[in-house]
Amino acid sequence: MARIGVIGYGFVGKAVVHGFELSGRHQITFHDKFLPSEDLETVITNSDIVFVCVPTPFKEEHIDLTIMHEVMNEIGTLTTPDHNPVIVIKSTVIPGTTEALSKKHPHLRLAMNPEFLTEKNYLHDFVHADRVVIGSSDPSAGDAVEQLYTTEFPEVPCFRTSLTGAEVVKYMANSFLATKVIFANEIFDLCERLSVDYEDVREMVAADPRIGPSHLGINPERGFGGKCFPKDLVSFIGLYKDLGIDVSLLEQVWKKNYRIRTKHDWEDIPFVKG
Repeated sequence: MARIGVIGYGFVGKAVVHGFELSGRHQITFHDKFLPSEDLETVITNSDIVFVCVPTPFKEEHIDLTIMHEVMNEIGTLTTPDHNPVIVIKSTVIPGTTEALSKKHPHLRLAMNPEFLTEKNYLHDFVHADRVVIGSSDPSAGDAVEQLYTTEFPEVPCFRTSLTGAEVVKYMANSFLATKVIFANEIFDLCERLSVDYEDVREMVAADPRIGPSHLGINPERGFGGKCFPKDLVSFIGLYKDLGIDVSLLEQVWKKNYRIRTKHDWEDIPFVKG
């Protein structure tokens, strides 16, 4: 049995609770300052592994880590040499964030475990994941998280990497899928002009295993919206610019999406745009 704590009970936190409570083997407590729940000290005191699943919105072209830093500062004051649980960053954070948190709170045992959930099927996605990625600089912290997952989901491949490597995996995946959506929309426009059935084209192209069927559908609102792709793509672009790296491809993806998307729903979703 593992004693699991969850901080933040949005769709990511709910997925973690749901996934690890199915077997009935674990003791799970959660804290969310906006919902009836345990207080943070209770969660930390009664957990061996704590998943941090708080919002990380974007502001202009940068991720807003205000909530993350507030929570981590509180966690830092609640851990002791006698009780120092593994703290797992599950929230999507820009590459370099967890390493910086590790330097700021050197006594904490940190790991980075990105989520790969869809908003529509987040509970199912957690239980039926295609991979688990664990980043750590403290081997014992990474080992504890890996043991938890491999015990509960033995068929799911588990990858180990650095803290920053795990963060890059998340952003690469979402940025690639966002790009795939916009590419599909461009082909759709061509098919419309040529009086070709896009769905026929899509089916035949998706039969290529190198491409696959996901993210090739065209929704009525066009492009992509929601909680994840806009936030992650914009924050990733901001990181490239901060580092002085050419990011023209992803910039064009975002500009095209902003232009063709009829509903900028991310602008009205709490904790997505700061």
